[in-house]
Amino acid sequence: MDARALVRRLKAIREVELRRIHLAGVLEQTDPPTSVEVIDELIVLAARTDDADVQAAVECVTQAVSVPHLSYPARQAIYAAARQAGRDAVARLFLEVSPPTVGDRELERALEPERPLRPRGRALTLGERKALARSSRRDFLVPLLRDPHPDVVTILLDNPHLTEADVVTVAALRPAVPDALVRVASHARWSIRYAVKRAVVLNPYTPAHVAIRIATTLRQRDLAAIAADTHLPLPLRMHAAELLAAARRR
Repeated sequence: MDARALVRRLKAIREVELRRIHLAGVLEQTDPPTSVEVIDELIVLAARTDDADVQAAVECVTQAVSVPHLSYPARQAIYAAARQAGRDAVARLFLEVSPPTVGDRELERALEPERPLRPRGRALTLGERKALARSSRRDFLVPLLRDPHPDVVTILLDNPHLTEADVVTVAALRPAVPDALVRVASHARWSIRYAVKRAVVLNPYTPAHVAIRIATTLRQRDLAAIAADTHLPLPLRMHAAELLAAARRR
């Protein structure tokens, strides 16, 4: 198996979820050093080209390791093989923890059960805001785009009246609740939109391990911006810089 062969195999599977399941099965059955080589080759290809099939394959890799399709022993084995081979960019894809991106007090304020929809408006309960998040009225939805509560964000993301620009606004919100950004990053509809992915990665409140996976699917100009942004976590900046260097070297 090589990267191009994997791209062809995944391209033949139209249903996104089935594609992830198939990839997880391939990784389970392939010896870890080979998996590391293929993933490394694939993410370098993605950084060097705008080929839609290659980009979709990398997207599939990053999503397959972020949901429980791939067993924990397989994750461990690939991570260990990547570290041993010095392929840190691959190893980081299999990390599951990040340093905190928000303080306890700031998080507590963001999760307060009552919050006004507009400045000087009356405070609305979480239940009222969740009900409004299901509305089709833009005059309700637009103010809610700045609501940091993950439960409100979850309902907004499923609202058919939301636009991509709206979701970018949600993803770019600062300060933000990390869990709300994770929900944007994992949403079936919005997580594959390039502008949304970019906004999630550039938000310093996004957990680093989530941002690292998504950054692996971004273009070189955005990797350069990430590598240079001192507001972002150091592991994310290092990851972007390594992907850039690898793409330019080969």
